[in-house]
Amino acid sequence: MIKKYEGCFLFRSEELEYKSALEEVKKQLVAFGAVDFVENSIGERALEYPVRKQLRGRYEIIEFKMASDNLRELEAQLKLIKNLLRYMILVKINRKVSVKKVKRRNFREYRDNRDIKEKEQPSESNVDADLKVN
Repeated sequence: MIKKYEGCFLFRSEELEYKSALEEVKKQLVAFGAVDFVENSIGERALEYPVRKQLRGRYEIIEFKMASDNLRELEAQLKLIKNLLRYMILVKINRKVSVKKVKRRNFREYRDNRDIKEKEQPSESNVDADLKVN
């Protein structure tokens, strides 16, 4: 069955290594039957912790369609790409949300926020009692 996927790839930050690894990822995707590529380059970022002794990396997000049978083989081949530090491939789900559910959710949030605000504000009778005592 053909599904939509979204892959987030982390490459080494050096320009030549990044470009060669990105081309290798694209070749592997095509080899396993991926179609309809949409690429989004996030760019170079500092990493929170070292990944394979690298402190910086380049992120690339690629959306594609592919048969779900080929996913395991694709991941096995991606592990062999030297300059690809990490990757994550997710199934992209397009959910349609009805207007009723959105209105209901917004009303619940409004009601919950209203109740919290009422609890935080002191009631008028307590304020008057404090004034009379002083």
